[in-house]
Amino acid sequence: MANWLQKALSTMRHSGGATPFMFGFLKRTRFNYAREVGDGLDSSVIMAPVQWVQRAFPEARLRVVSVKGDGAREEIDGHDMTALIRRPNPYYGDVHLWAATLLSYLIDGNAYWLKVRNGVGKPVELWWVPSWAIEPKWPQDGSEFISYYEYSPGGGAKTPLEFDDVVHFRHGVNPRNQRKGLSPLSGVIREIFMDLEASNFAASLLKNMGVPGVVISPDGSAQPSPEDVASVKAWFKQAFSGDNRGEPLVMGGATKVEQYGFNPQQMDMSTTRDVAEERVCAVLGVPAAVVGFGAGLQTAKVGATMTELRKLAWTNGVLPITSVFADELNRSLLPDFSKGRTAEEVEYDVSDVQALQDDLDKLFSRMDTAVRGGWAMVYEAREAAGLDVDDSHRIYLRPFSAIEVPAGAPPRVEPADPEKSGTKARRRPSAAQRGYVRALSRMEAGLQTAAEKRLKSFFADLGKEASRAAQPILSEEDLGQASAATGERKEDELLVYRILDALDTNARQAALRQVFEAHYLEVAKEVAKAGELVGIATGLPDPVGRAVAQAGGRRAGLVDLEKQSRRALFDAIAEGRAEGEGVLQLAERIAEHVEAGPWTSVEQRSITIARTETKFAQNVSTIEITKNAGADRLTVFDGRFGRPRSDPDHIARDGIVVTADEAAAMAADEHPNGTLSFAPYFDIQEDE
Repeated sequence: MANWLQKALSTMRHSGGATPFMFGFLKRTRFNYAREVGDGLDSSVIMAPVQWVQRAFPEARLRVVSVKGDGAREEIDGHDMTALIRRPNPYYGDVHLWAATLLSYLIDGNAYWLKVRNGVGKPVELWWVPSWAIEPKWPQDGSEFISYYEYSPGGGAKTPLEFDDVVHFRHGVNPRNQRKGLSPLSGVIREIFMDLEASNFAASLLKNMGVPGVVISPDGSAQPSPEDVASVKAWFKQAFSGDNRGEPLVMGGATKVEQYGFNPQQMDMSTTRDVAEERVCAVLGVPAAVVGFGAGLQTAKVGATMTELRKLAWTNGVLPITSVFADELNRSLLPDFSKGRTAEEVEYDVSDVQALQDDLDKLFSRMDTAVRGGWAMVYEAREAAGLDVDDSHRIYLRPFSAIEVPAGAPPRVEPADPEKSGTKARRRPSAAQRGYVRALSRMEAGLQTAAEKRLKSFFADLGKEASRAAQPILSEEDLGQASAATGERKEDELLVYRILDALDTNARQAALRQVFEAHYLEVAKEVAKAGELVGIATGLPDPVGRAVAQAGGRRAGLVDLEKQSRRALFDAIAEGRAEGEGVLQLAERIAEHVEAGPWTSVEQRSITIARTETKFAQNVSTIEITKNAGADRLTVFDGRFGRPRSDPDHIARDGIVVTADEAAAMAADEHPNGTLSFAPYFDIQEDE
């Protein structure tokens, strides 16, 4: 580290906190709304969304995973930290612990746990501490950011707490006091006060009718005595209340009787209360309709379905909280249990969250169409539906009259002309070579399935990210129907590029490269095991692994994610405009189009790429393993072991011996439904 940086860090001072927001005044007013609102526990507009989050949050399962060197993550069953959180102390469990933590976090922006340690310093109990009862403390000179916490349960007693004995969940960083989080409700205090006042006003009117119902006064200059006023009031109440309501009124003198009061329409404060509901829910990331507020239900009737809104509530409201909590537990609690162990991390498993599951009707409809169309196997449809599967389901249902046509003819490879190609004449493959290629064929299905799952997860995440990136941008746009003359509005091009920029396709392309490299390396390991059949060691040398992984990375570059996503966005926006869809519906359509890309579904996209890349990875691995063994020749297998040959050139090249460079060129030119395989050829092997 440079000397100037070391010096700067050693002399760094941390400024003190300014006056906390909740004790100050809002701009343009001298009325203390925050003091009137108080802790917010009496406000229905606060507690309704907070309690929804409290009820929903336990669906996300906290777990600790072990992170392997290759990036694989494996859950650690029965980890001491998760066991402690599940039973934090003798008096309440994890559901109550999280409910209290969320209450403080969502209202105050700060939530605290206190660790109670045993004699050897290991936490054995966890206690939630109210946010008003604890404060971070630091030296007056600012030499430390936080040196300890001060616990003030009441009665004037103050107890210092060690910094390491407190878990502090912060909602961001409060600019007025950087040691604490910022309350998400701090910007809507005025609206919360409006809702409380509207509620009190309506309750007062309903309790006493608020004002007199009828005014009786002399018509003229007469001045009745107090005794006359009291007697008329008593007479009127007796004569026209209870069962006498509706009786005729006859006065003996000039008198005015006037209706005075509020009717139900005049007492309607719904507009004012809707504003508070919408804004409080907005800052907490939970759509008002999910909570049950009237403002949100009005929107749900004409826009997104409740299912979509629940998913949005999880995406914008709950999942960001899980990220914050997991990050803080990684920093403040996990080290107490993982000292000296391999890399461990805290995360939340949301795979069982009902609101985030794909709609079954949509899933079944897509898979039924795929199977009937003949491009998905019955096996895949049953697996997606969660039904039992076996190899008997690995079949396609295709029309009898359908004819298979290759996407493109591969270049002709001239067989057995040593002067032109440098290869030897056609040779009958040995038994060892045939066994090697059969082994490749047997392992192919399993490798394809593994690749399909990785790719499907990647493309599904790509679609979700595109949907998330699109929502705020679509909210700013006029989503009216496109002009019939143009089919697409000119603004769509700018809209698409804004979404692509937010999606960051460069980062996604890099992630896809990692998926390809990992799959190619897995294929290479399996191919290396089959090498024993042809006299090659079964291990995977590092140079071979690197070469195969690099080949996978180059192949990933051939998948133009930006171009495919751009086309998918154009199509989705055009279709959504034509259907008159709102922001959430159009965002969901974008997710489906982007994850499917040029294919009809994400499943077909994953299957096609997995099939092509698995076969290519096997061929590349065979070529690299052969070269590493000191050989430079390979025997070509084309259309054997159940792979139909659709071109005479395939038959012509079957059995020829080619160089490693020629084999690489042939593999690169193979079409997606390729029939090509290779086996190492050694000059000393016997011809059969």
